[in-house]
Amino acid sequence: MTGRLQSPLSVDESMKSESGVLRDYYSDTDYLVSPSGVLKIASVVVSVTAAALFLGGGSCGAAPGLAASAPSVALAAAAAAALLCAGAALRVPLLAPQLWLYTDIIVSTVMGVLLLVSAILSMTLCDLARPLDYVHGPLSVGSACMVVGSAALTYGAVSRRLRRLQPAVEPPRPVLVEQDV
Repeated sequence: MTGRLQSPLSVDESMKSESGVLRDYYSDTDYLVSPSGVLKIASVVVSVTAAALFLGGGSCGAAPGLAASAPSVALAAAAAAALLCAGAALRVPLLAPQLWLYTDIIVSTVMGVLLLVSAILSMTLCDLARPLDYVHGPLSVGSACMVVGSAALTYGAVSRRLRRLQPAVEPPRPVLVEQDV
């Protein structure tokens, strides 16, 4: 016996089983009515609404660059989330489940951070003179939370399935030591 730990599954078998679990998850789950899909669709609607309200609310005199970038970020986030929803509806994740999971998590996280930064900047730098000016910032924060929440829900569901695949770990037995009498 060598000093190396022997795994019950080789690396190749482990990758196949992980890919199989992900493929099963994406084939068994109707994404558009799952909690992750509903959050993603809601974030598309909220992001488009936030962009429209920011554009309709007027300009941001204190930060002219923000007047163009905040609605652009919201529309880009809505487009990316819509593409992720469309891909899931077309069963694209079945072709490359690991790549799709990582893409969903990374794109959703980046969208969430960008939405959050643009919302914070617009709420702090822009003049909030009318009631309409107060709405787009919190909508962007809500959309950021929904997008990141959908990725977290997907990751949690996949992690639970992967944990069920792993064998149970038994605690090590104590070593009995003989005592001299």
